[in-house]
Amino acid sequence: MRKKWAGWAILILGLVMVFRVGGNVVRLWKAGGWVKEAEEDVKKAEEENLRLKGQLAEVQTPRFLEQEAREKLGYGKPGEIVLVMPDQGTTQSSKLTIRDETANWIRWRKAYLGF
Repeated sequence: MRKKWAGWAILILGLVMVFRVGGNVVRLWKAGGWVKEAEEDVKKAEEENLRLKGQLAEVQTPRFLEQEAREKLGYGKPGEIVLVMPDQGTTQSSKLTIRDETANWIRWRKAYLGF
């Protein structure tokens, strides 16, 4: 009878060990996938970092600063004349047209007083 209990105890202990080791193997296998994903994320972040460093270096050049000042702020070098042209997309209704060059007060006087 003791041999039966010893056999069952060894069998149960063996099954517990198999399930525990199997669970650990599965957990390690999943962790390996997480590591690969993390490595890919790090690689993408490093590439983005390099791209941004290049962009930062370009933005800090005097040539870029001069170009931005000319295009966006309308600045020019000393002695240059800066012309600001209207947008090509403007319509006729947005342009200022002067129909009558008579002063406004004179037109009011003529309208109300008749002279």
